[in-house]
Amino acid sequence: MRRAWLFWVVLAAAVMGLLPLACGGGSGSGSSGSGETSTAGGGTGGSGGGLIGGNGGAATTLEITPTSGEIVLTNGVGNTVDFDLLANGTSVNAKWTVDKGSVATVNGDGTVTAVGDKGGEVKVTAQFGNDSRSATVTVKIVNELNPGGIADPDIGILKGPTDPNAGVVWLYPYDKTVFPKGIYPPELMWDGGAAGDEYYVRYKTKFVDIGIFTKVDPPSRFLLDEATWRTVTESGKGEDVQLTVTRLVPGQAKATLAVDNTWKIAPGALRGFVYYWSNSLGRVLRIDPGKGTAPEDFLLAAGISQPCSTCHTVSADGLTLVIGGDVGTSTFNLLDNTPTLQLATIGKPVRNWAMPAVSPDGKVLIENNAQLPGPPGSADGTGMWNPQTGEHLIGTGLDGVYLDMPAFAPSNKAIAAVDHNTHGLIKYAFDPATNMATGLTSLVEPGADPSLNAICFPSVAPAADGTWVTYHRGSYPGSLDTRTGPGDLYLASMDTPGTEIRLRSANGDDYPYPVGDRDRHYNYEPTFAPQEAGGYHWIVFTSRRTYGNRLTGDKSVVKQLWITAIDLNPKPGEDPSHPAFWIPGQDANLNMRGFWAQKNCIVSGQACDNDSDCCGGVCQNGMCLGLPGDECSDEGGACTIDADCCNFPAETCQEGGTCGTDVPQ
Repeated sequence: MRRAWLFWVVLAAAVMGLLPLACGGGSGSGSSGSGETSTAGGGTGGSGGGLIGGNGGAATTLEITPTSGEIVLTNGVGNTVDFDLLANGTSVNAKWTVDKGSVATVNGDGTVTAVGDKGGEVKVTAQFGNDSRSATVTVKIVNELNPGGIADPDIGILKGPTDPNAGVVWLYPYDKTVFPKGIYPPELMWDGGAAGDEYYVRYKTKFVDIGIFTKVDPPSRFLLDEATWRTVTESGKGEDVQLTVTRLVPGQAKATLAVDNTWKIAPGALRGFVYYWSNSLGRVLRIDPGKGTAPEDFLLAAGISQPCSTCHTVSADGLTLVIGGDVGTSTFNLLDNTPTLQLATIGKPVRNWAMPAVSPDGKVLIENNAQLPGPPGSADGTGMWNPQTGEHLIGTGLDGVYLDMPAFAPSNKAIAAVDHNTHGLIKYAFDPATNMATGLTSLVEPGADPSLNAICFPSVAPAADGTWVTYHRGSYPGSLDTRTGPGDLYLASMDTPGTEIRLRSANGDDYPYPVGDRDRHYNYEPTFAPQEAGGYHWIVFTSRRTYGNRLTGDKSVVKQLWITAIDLNPKPGEDPSHPAFWIPGQDANLNMRGFWAQKNCIVSGQACDNDSDCCGGVCQNGMCLGLPGDECSDEGGACTIDADCCNFPAETCQEGGTCGTDVPQ
């Protein structure tokens, strides 16, 4: 342990000439690794020299010991790690800090203690004068829970050697799924079990090992509690999760392995709400996939009770909803939950604004002229409008132009659409300052294959220049309707015409679905989330596939919303998608046309529940940490913790005390 008197011993020795004091004023590189040397005139240990330095070139070693440590917390009980800062081998009184106070804390003596609800790597820094040294502590959480009251002998069997279980059919989640942080826990589902079966469900990552002993009767389902799921997903910067489920039939001497799958937790949170069209109810509803609570009929709360509040679009900033159904309200303010405009006041039919393009800031609308069933949409080619005031915007380059299923890029610099005559995918450049659409470019032709000659519902990725656009392909005109035609998801380049990628993993082209082709070729209406998260783009889409053993009917009675992760930099010829997951919270009716309206991350000093809520990734004692207010550092800027970096988690606080690249594993 550190003792304050040691500092005075060192200082006295320096005054008496036994140790030289540094008087140089050179600059160093801030925090650095252990065992580095400071010299007069500054060095790698700190800026402006340190209390302990060289005189005439003599060197003094400042080091932290140990250089690393590990804390293993087993069912809430574990060790601590004691650190010391040494100057020429003598312990000195240092100021101790950690960068991840939500994972572990450090006291004034350098003793590091795990908080207990998450694991991860923690940087421990000792500051002495103008110099500092750092070490790393790895915190691991090991928990075993027995809510099923499984007897000790059976626990031993479940944890022992196993053989594959040929009788169990795994249904959901899919192997190799990528989940974002901040999402509600997925429900595990499988067939082939029997009444009284005992199970050992285990979630294992680099920093977490959680096992649950339970009993599950058919229909076989297991839902991890939300707090434990947060421990799994919030531990680390984004880790692989190995899920294993072993089964013991009562009376048998050996357990069997029901599943051994691997998921990826992305190092970022997908926050916000999804607005979707509930077909069965004829309403646009709102859900928070991070909570898993029942859908909210927010329009009813605002007094809009008429049926068919549908055929909607949501602006990328999440503030404007445009409804193209049969209700009086056409434009709705999502910030204060109030109606903004009724089309009848400007003499237009309410369905003229069905499924339009709405600019990211909600200031511009482009009518949709596709021959969709209903028939929704416009047929007069009147182009652009201001959805807030009802003003007709003319002289924009789209006067008299018929566009099918147009969509703005979240950057507000491009428009994607389907050509009304050729049915090919096209794009325009867009200038939000003048509302001018220019540079018509053909991206992808519909092709001659009658099963794929329909390009439907394009949506642009949230890149600065709208580099990629997603859509579904099917047969024309049947696949314009999600009730009839087949559909599969695709991606096309906005920069290189003719570059098209089939999203095989999102579609499930090669996935071994237990029901085979029943779950293939029924994927429609993809929309990009307006912000990337955790090193991925995210696409919400409609699918008529089965959902585990909860929704197993024919495609005519199953239609739900799913999400797939898309790699940020797709390469031609390579599938950038990953197996999809079901969006928590939606009702069990027929659902479609989901728009993700993301909430901003929480800045320093504001209340939070999880690390992933915060812009800097640190939630300690219910408050986000980092630089004051909205301040943060760009690459190369000063920092003390990861929360100080504007681009966390892509950039983190490096050893030199500056923000730098930290590529997700």
